[in-house]
Amino acid sequence: MKKLVLWSVFILVSQGVFAQTVAEIQKMMSDENISGARKMARELIKKDPTNGDGYYYLGETFYFDEAQDSAAFWYNKGLALAPDSPAPHVGVGKISLDKGLSQDAEKSFGRALRFVKKKPAETYALIGSSYLSSQKANIDKALENFTLARDNDTKNPRYFMLLGDALVAADKIGEAQTNYTFASEKDKENPEILMKIARTYLKSGINDVAQKNLEEIVAKFPNYSPAYKDLYEIYFSNRLYTKGTPLLSKYVELVGTDIDARSRLVRFLTYNAKDYERAVKEALTVLQQDPARGEMYRWLAWAYYEKGAAMTNKEEAKTIFQESLNSSKLFFEKETARKKYTSDYEYYAKAAARLEEMDVAAANYMKVLELDSARTEVYDLIGKMYYNAKDYQKAVDAYTIKIQKVEPTNQDYFYIGNAYMVLKNYALADSAYRKVNELNPTYAAGWYTRARINTALDTSEKKSMAKPFYEKFLELTEPTLAQADQRVKTNVISAYAYLGEYYALMIDPADYPKALSFFEKIAVLDPANASVQETITNIKKAMEGKN
Repeated sequence: MKKLVLWSVFILVSQGVFAQTVAEIQKMMSDENISGARKMARELIKKDPTNGDGYYYLGETFYFDEAQDSAAFWYNKGLALAPDSPAPHVGVGKISLDKGLSQDAEKSFGRALRFVKKKPAETYALIGSSYLSSQKANIDKALENFTLARDNDTKNPRYFMLLGDALVAADKIGEAQTNYTFASEKDKENPEILMKIARTYLKSGINDVAQKNLEEIVAKFPNYSPAYKDLYEIYFSNRLYTKGTPLLSKYVELVGTDIDARSRLVRFLTYNAKDYERAVKEALTVLQQDPARGEMYRWLAWAYYEKGAAMTNKEEAKTIFQESLNSSKLFFEKETARKKYTSDYEYYAKAAARLEEMDVAAANYMKVLELDSARTEVYDLIGKMYYNAKDYQKAVDAYTIKIQKVEPTNQDYFYIGNAYMVLKNYALADSAYRKVNELNPTYAAGWYTRARINTALDTSEKKSMAKPFYEKFLELTEPTLAQADQRVKTNVISAYAYLGEYYALMIDPADYPKALSFFEKIAVLDPANASVQETITNIKKAMEGKN
């Protein structure tokens, strides 16, 4: 009996120690001390090879670094060695979510809940985090599970904070602030909660309050590294470079200078801070230390492109775009097993387009659509790219695919029509501009272009096909002609000339008074035009002769 009591006490103490270790791992991850969290998770597994939490959090450290294959390995190992532990089931479910296997994910989450021995709050929280952090996030499901976590343990401030995270993702900033504030009241010395409150102000555009709050956090909690990053972003966006540089140095000091930490710094500088100059420098340093870090080319492609896009010297920018394109090629060559995002293909495409490698650009834009079919604006990017490169048939092809997949816009038909005009396929150009007129009947330039197209169509038969379109154009432009720019006035003169010629030459008998009225309007707009004055004289003579 005594041995049994001692064994029970040992179990309780062990459980307490392990729970404390998990809390420490969670805090390290919150502090972005991923190397420390990874080390502690390994130690937890070493002490107890059947501790599912150890495998789960070891997987989480790799998931944080976007190494999904490594994360999946540890989640599955936890499942094999600790099948009754909820956490590994949650990890496996998250990987299923990333793959778009939502039903498999729900089954894994259901199994996790069935293995809960006491209160299910923590498991609901882990499931909520999976839905929120997955590459295929489901914010509604995250809200549902975080709410269940909070309601199952209303004394734990962490669950209020996590619910706040999901509410921010749902753009419910006021509700998020309420939950963060409640969490902060329960845990006044938690800088993570205070930082998230500051972020809500930043998201609401109240940057001065966000900056003030973050400055207070780094002053009160000098070892809380994420706050330095957020404050650095604000300083950098406001061009307060002298204030920002020491913050970044402090952040690096806190999270470490090992290769993993430096790699995460590159991601932050590129994706969050948008400090592309430093991102390039740091990425090249990482590659110098470890040439196998192929993921650095992902961020180099991004950073180089954005650097080039901000440059005014086109030749210098071209060199930088070439660096971006080279980096994209190296990323895809070296990281064949790594998960690819739409941004990877998009930066590959944008750099190729800048260097006039249009087919390479189009192929990568199509990859974006394969990954996210909702990104229909990519067809616009392809179409405009070919249009600007004067490859009009391929521009038409891109826009034609787009209008088959989504509701067409006035702009789609505008580019199709213009491309067909250049290709001298006037019948199809007219069909496209008919749609422009239907979708935007008050767009005067659309009627003018339709008139030009019909002038080209109207060859030997002299049907005056352009007449109704010039008349509509004038109906829309004449009321504001005095305020119009010279381009519009030039087009109006063309319309007057066409209609004047129509009434003088294209009908029998001629309507000289109407013809004269149009040429006199031209003379008002262009009084120095001698040929117009001559035409007016000739029409008047014809009118006198007729009388």
